[in-house]
Amino acid sequence: MWIAVDIDNTVANTNLELVRRFGIPLNKYPAPQIPPKFFTSDEGMRLFQRSEPFPGAADALRLFSDLGYRVAYISSRPGNTMFLTVRWLKSHGFPVEQARDQVSCGLDQNRKLEMITKELAAVAVFEDDPRMARYALVYGLTVWLKDWPYNRKLPPVKAPGYNTERVIRFKSWAEVQNAVITSNLDLAAITQRKGEWE
Repeated sequence: MWIAVDIDNTVANTNLELVRRFGIPLNKYPAPQIPPKFFTSDEGMRLFQRSEPFPGAADALRLFSDLGYRVAYISSRPGNTMFLTVRWLKSHGFPVEQARDQVSCGLDQNRKLEMITKELAAVAVFEDDPRMARYALVYGLTVWLKDWPYNRKLPPVKAPGYNTERVIRFKSWAEVQNAVITSNLDLAAITQRKGEWE
């Protein structure tokens, strides 16, 4: 079973770098202050490399991987960032066994959604983009939504499968890890014995 994971502002704190560079407010998505070709520039590439992972993100995704889920990183980053993205994921300890199968960059919203729903048939999506979260809900997926001011109100939609109760909003990746551990009694018992979780 696959889970689909967005990169920027879901596992990588790209917003912090954008705030430092442009002083963008975090209540609008996408931020209009960012020049259209910024992310394909050398400076944009450096920004991706400088972005720090959110604490606990790699650990939580490794936990999913240990439980038998396959993790796919699905990103709208420009296609030419593939090499640096794979290197960034590996250097920060994210589960990436076969980069060719697990990491995709340069996807627009339609292609991203097609990959998540049809090619991977993902059972859950980790995302920060409110539009992608809405589309995933329409397709009946569970959405783990990294909380940001710009995604606090999901766009409304009338569709048979749309159910905002399938949104699990989280501020920190420790919350994700705790949710996974507490929902798996055997894992909870093992980690409590080891003193890794309370």
